[in-house]
Amino acid sequence: MSGTKVDVTPTGDMAPDPTGFRYNSYATKKTLAKGLLDISLLMANASQLKSLISLGPGTDYYYANMVMISLSIVLQIITGILLLVLGSMEGKDLEGKKAADKLNNVTVGFVFAITVINLFVAAFGIKLSER
Repeated sequence: MSGTKVDVTPTGDMAPDPTGFRYNSYATKKTLAKGLLDISLLMANASQLKSLISLGPGTDYYYANMVMISLSIVLQIITGILLLVLGSMEGKDLEGKKAADKLNNVTVGFVFAITVINLFVAAFGIKLSER
């Protein structure tokens, strides 16, 4: 955002934007969108886990897929909790904004890890046609 100036009041609050853009409303919608994507990926992973369990340990990469899908589900649940906490944070003072920013960075890191894990799950694949 080079060239963009954000005014801050002496109390650490952001000054009202003259264009009428509401930062808090945008952040809330972005957090909710992340949460909805997390839910859809959680459902897809649960379906993959169900398919993998029904095929049994005789399939290729059974244990690798089991570990990666389970790890992805656990990270998604943690990310969902972090998103709930992040969505409830006010961030009215400078310390609150710093805490929200750190929590947001941690959440982005978890989302990146989930994405990488799911890429490996897709690469190893679950073949339903071998039985």
